[in-house]
Amino acid sequence: METNHITYASLCILFVFLLSSFSDGNSIVKNLPGFDGDLPFTLETGYVGVGADEEIQLFYYFVESQRDPLHDPLLLYLTGGPGTSGLYPFLYQIGPLSINFDNSTWEKLALEINPNSWAKTANVLFVDLPAGTGFSYATTYNASKSSDSILAKHSYQFLIKWLEDHPRFLNNPLYVTGISYMGILVPVVTLEVYKGNNVIFF
Repeated sequence: METNHITYASLCILFVFLLSSFSDGNSIVKNLPGFDGDLPFTLETGYVGVGADEEIQLFYYFVESQRDPLHDPLLLYLTGGPGTSGLYPFLYQIGPLSINFDNSTWEKLALEINPNSWAKTANVLFVDLPAGTGFSYATTYNASKSSDSILAKHSYQFLIKWLEDHPRFLNNPLYVTGISYMGILVPVVTLEVYKGNNVIFF
C-alpha cells in the first residue's frame, strides 16, 4: 500500500529518534515507521553500562522468540567490523524485519516481516559494540579505546548485566554467535561465560 511507504531519509531519522530516545532503562517498541500496525513480535531496546563506573553504555536490540520465549535459546549475536551496528543484522540478515525496496528505488521503502528470521525460534540479542558503534557511547576518552580483549570483556559484562535485568531468561540455553570479525571474539566470550559459570555454580 502506498501509505506504508516513506522516504529512506525519513526512515533513518525516525529509527534514530525511536531507538536512541530510550536512554533511561529499557523500552518496548510497539511500532516502527514504514510498518503497518503494531509489530507482531516483542522488541526491546535500551542501554547496559559496562566497564569501570559504567563509563561505556552499550545499546541493544532484543527480540523475543515468536515461538516459546521462556524455553527457546537465547542468542547473543555479535556483529562484524568491529564497528558494525546491531541494526544491520536486525534489518538485513537474521532480524525479524527487512527493508522492502519498492521497484528498486530509494524513494519508496517499507518494512516487512523477514520470513527467515532467527527470532522465529530463538530470543536474539543484538548489541552495538564497541563504544562508538551505532548508539553505544563512552563517557570518557580512555573508555573509548578498545581492543579484542577489551571487547570480549565488555561483551561478557554486558551479557551478565543484561541477564541480571532479565532473570526470566537465565534458564534458557545460551549461544554466543556472530559474523565476520566476531569469529575471533565468539570463542573468547564463550570461554568467559564458561569460567563465570564455574565460579557461580561450583
